[in-house]
Amino acid sequence: MADGISIVIPARNEAKTVGRVVAAVAGRRSVNEVIVVDNASWDGTAEAAAEAGATVIEEAEPGLGRALKTGFAAAKGDWVMKIDADLETFDSGLVETLTEAREPGVGMIKGNWQDPTDDLPMTRLLIRPAIKLIYPELAHVRAPNSGIYLFDRDLIDLPKLADTNAADIDVMLRVHTAGYAIAEVEIGEIKHDPRNKQHYNAMAENILNLFLKHHAQQLEG
Repeated sequence: MADGISIVIPARNEAKTVGRVVAAVAGRRSVNEVIVVDNASWDGTAEAAAEAGATVIEEAEPGLGRALKTGFAAAKGDWVMKIDADLETFDSGLVETLTEAREPGVGMIKGNWQDPTDDLPMTRLLIRPAIKLIYPELAHVRAPNSGIYLFDRDLIDLPKLADTNAADIDVMLRVHTAGYAIAEVEIGEIKHDPRNKQHYNAMAENILNLFLKHHAQQLEG
């Protein structure tokens, strides 16, 4: 399988960490480009990313999905890896781990990671139960909400991707409904900035809305 992936890192006010993330992945042998999408930041995120070697593009409308659509559309490679900008510690070898897991018929590889300070309540209490009921074929994916993944961009209609922080799951569901397999690999321990309850409450609502929308489309189809 050919190398030469694009990495897209959406970032909103992540000046403290985005430079380290970019520097860690930019020199990997399978990486052709690193794109940071500055999503209406006001803290120097764009400057930190550019200094670390990323190509920085702007997305003025806040929203993870909006930033992803902008970054995915700008990427030169068909295979695009999405990585979070707020990672405190991680093994940059995850780039090769995901890239080398590509196989015929596989449209996406999810990175399954562990954080000793996060027991992933969103995944346990909402996402995996919803997948079990609506998409039982995806029940093997242990980290469906992982924000670190590699996928074939040509398999999804980018403009239709959710604008919200449900977009990572939306990418997976769209690759799956396109008829391609979702694989998963272990990428070790990762520490990231914790979010507040308001963030997770809003995220839960966005993800539930996403599942309801996809379920309605299933029933119509």
